[in-house]
Amino acid sequence: MTVSSSLSILFLSFFASITFNGFFRNLAKKYGILIDLPDKSRKFHFRATPLTGGISIFTAMIVTGVLLNGLTIVPVEANINEGLLKNADFSSQNKTTKYEVEKKEYEVNSEINKNSNSVKVDVGLTNQTPTSLEITPNANGNFDVLFSDGSTEVYSYENGQVKNISSPLEGFLSPLIKSRSSLEIDSASLAMFICGGFIVFFMMIDDLIGIRASIRLVFQALIAYLFILMCDESIINLGNLLGFGDIELKYMYSIIFTIFCVVGLMNAFNMIDGLNGICASFALIPLLILMFFGTVKYGLLIPIGALIGFLTYNLGWFGKKRGVFLGDSGSNLLGFIVAVLCIDLSQSHQAINPVTALWLVAIPLLDCVGVMGSRLLKGIGPFKPGRDHLHHKLVDLGLTQNNILVVFITLSSGLGCIGWMFEVVFPGKEYVSFYSFILFAITYFVTKNTLLEKNAQSI
Repeated sequence: MTVSSSLSILFLSFFASITFNGFFRNLAKKYGILIDLPDKSRKFHFRATPLTGGISIFTAMIVTGVLLNGLTIVPVEANINEGLLKNADFSSQNKTTKYEVEKKEYEVNSEINKNSNSVKVDVGLTNQTPTSLEITPNANGNFDVLFSDGSTEVYSYENGQVKNISSPLEGFLSPLIKSRSSLEIDSASLAMFICGGFIVFFMMIDDLIGIRASIRLVFQALIAYLFILMCDESIINLGNLLGFGDIELKYMYSIIFTIFCVVGLMNAFNMIDGLNGICASFALIPLLILMFFGTVKYGLLIPIGALIGFLTYNLGWFGKKRGVFLGDSGSNLLGFIVAVLCIDLSQSHQAINPVTALWLVAIPLLDCVGVMGSRLLKGIGPFKPGRDHLHHKLVDLGLTQNNILVVFITLSSGLGCIGWMFEVVFPGKEYVSFYSFILFAITYFVTKNTLLEKNAQSI
């Protein structure tokens, strides 16, 4: 994809977010709904502020996707073939990919026809007239290829290698993907948007009237399970986490563990949302890092642009009186998006190691674990509001909101880069990254509970 196409996606999402954040904010002010009022115990704002960031970010992403589908500069491909969504009404799915074979670059335009269980392919050297093919899987697990002149050949595909079985004298070919020239809508991304809509709707009710923590947990678990059913995506391979070989989870354990991780991260982002810019930044930084891991997913530019647009209001760049908060709908949505993207990129796409996700969300995750563990030890409900989060302790030390935001952004960026460094320097040795993360977690808890505890106020 060209730089102009990438910028088109980013700016379209950014301006859509600017527009909808302003629209929903004014709507909330006009009718006096979804308004967060300041108090003297935990909250740091001084004026009534709309909780419309979640619905604004979600709407901006949806509208951006719809608009991009109509722009020829950024073609959108559908590749829906997993889980419950494989039966969705996508009878024809188009995809364009560039490959390098024997130092020659080919452009492959494919159209998947689910009704005939075949793929129509136009393939040829870049900037030359392509040849039309039709590929159909046969009963032997190979592929029958029908050429434009009516001739047919049989090919096999295994471990990234292609061989012409009809001509056994020919050797194997190993096509190398060069670039993707369009946005790809796969089962995981579509499931993410559908589930995201349910999250925003349900959590807006929580913002309006308040919902018991137990009911929220049940809802979060059901949403995570729905995501798994829709796209057949779950955490199966944890990698060489302990140094004794890859840890693979069986189907039921995989589902349970995936639900646990998604629910945990949704609550982690919800609990860390205590100062302007923190929660959105903790989502933005992992997305920026994931954007450049392995095969670049340009679709990540959509939530990135939407988050930047939200931050212009949340950080008061348009004036303090035009501030907007995420609300429970926004923080849960961001936690869900980061969680499912880490799952998708570590499992199906294998662009990152599963353990790298720990480094990408280290601060929200460790803050959540520490706070909930501390409250349980004190006999206090883990979801009860309090002033025991890391940002509260930093405020008590005398740091300003802007100082804390800079510290968190720097720390989160650095930890994400450390996770990336372990992938590059120690390929296939995920245990090095995992044991290092455990060491960092111990250091974090010791620092928080000793150097900062004396300045923290009780819950």
